[in-house]
Amino acid sequence: MQSVWHIFKMPSSQRKQKAFVLLDVEPGFERKVMNDLLKIDEVREVHIVPGDWDLLAVVQTEKGIVVGSDERVYDVVIDKIHKVRHIRDTNTMVSHFGKTKA
Repeated sequence: MQSVWHIFKMPSSQRKQKAFVLLDVEPGFERKVMNDLLKIDEVREVHIVPGDWDLLAVVQTEKGIVVGSDERVYDVVIDKIHKVRHIRDTNTMVSHFGKTKA
């Protein structure tokens, strides 16, 4: 069985958990909500998107020993993002594997 300390031996990029949060916002408040979301440390990016949802936020958390990374993402969404005024609904998608180009 692998020790929990293996988490600290991982490169920092492997300790990160990324999630994508779609947001339904009250009409006319998209830019205000965007700016408010960017004040949250774990929110790395926010985009205005056309379609059924108004905004897409990229959230990034770190894996921990006691609290799993998925749970940390949900804590950010529930405890921080849901408290931003003018947000009507969210849909959170947690990435379990991803690749990026350099």
